[in-house]
Amino acid sequence: MISAAVAAVLFAGLASSQAAHANQMDALLLPAQDSSQVHFTAFRTIELRYPEASALAKTLAGKGERLEFSVQGKDAQAVVDALNRAARERASLLVLENATVNYAATLKDYADRAQISYRVDIKAQISKYVLQKEQDSKPAILDLAWRNLSVQGPVTVAAAGHGEVININQPVGALAAIVPELADKLLAAEASKKIMQDPILDFGRFNLPMQQWHFLFDVTGEQLKNYGVFRPGEGETVSVFSIGESSFREGVYVPKEMDATIDVDGAQVKMHASTPPPSGQVTVAGYAKAEEQNGVEYVTSSSKHTVVPALGFQLQVLMALGGMMGAIAVFVLLKARR
Repeated sequence: MISAAVAAVLFAGLASSQAAHANQMDALLLPAQDSSQVHFTAFRTIELRYPEASALAKTLAGKGERLEFSVQGKDAQAVVDALNRAARERASLLVLENATVNYAATLKDYADRAQISYRVDIKAQISKYVLQKEQDSKPAILDLAWRNLSVQGPVTVAAAGHGEVININQPVGALAAIVPELADKLLAAEASKKIMQDPILDFGRFNLPMQQWHFLFDVTGEQLKNYGVFRPGEGETVSVFSIGESSFREGVYVPKEMDATIDVDGAQVKMHASTPPPSGQVTVAGYAKAEEQNGVEYVTSSSKHTVVPALGFQLQVLMALGGMMGAIAVFVLLKARR
């Protein structure tokens, strides 16, 4: 039988293969401390297509701009406040603080088209997610309503070293700093305005019911090692919930796409915006189980093994490995007979 350690390694491989092209959320929940960390990463790509001889083509000719900066502490407070407001809108008591925000936006010209890419990376401390502490035979109850938070409207921060105040939550922000005249024109048309103001920090697709998230139970502590967390009272057992691996149950995750066609300086411009599918992981210290009551989802977690966890993920791994081993055995036999 496959060990929990091997299952953990396989799970990590699956998660990392998804992470390169996905909006990401990685959270660690420690019921005994009610203080840990969360990591959000948001991506967006916008493509503009236009005639090669158009005025817009001349404006963007040879452009290869990159806007990149990091803020933390007080300089990132506007981002923290926006995330906390978004959590309240999800009826969550979660508190984010001490964030580090890394922002990058690039504009590249290709003669008859231009591509604008965005990445916003946020790491923060989180607390107040424990609704009930573990007591005797009663497990801890953890809030998960915050997992699909969505920040609405502009969120501005001072871009260190750039002398600019950048709106990091809307695509128009970086464009206004790089090519302000184009940003104004894209905001003037309602169709393109919708694309340019669509929030980047939107993690609403993590709202898949927790019962449908993949589940991994790990008694080795390998997942906690990834966070560098070993604290007294937590032990090494973790429960991992993940989303993003396409399956028959969940279907195939596809990007969120938006399109518009507008007129810019007498030329037709086609816009296409793409947000990658979600890939998330919630790691809970202890023996955890997803629960739902009256439409409210939460996770219970116990430091004691009182309930046998679901083995859906492990069985999938076993079946996959069994199939692989069977195929290898057949191949070896066929080769031996030749």
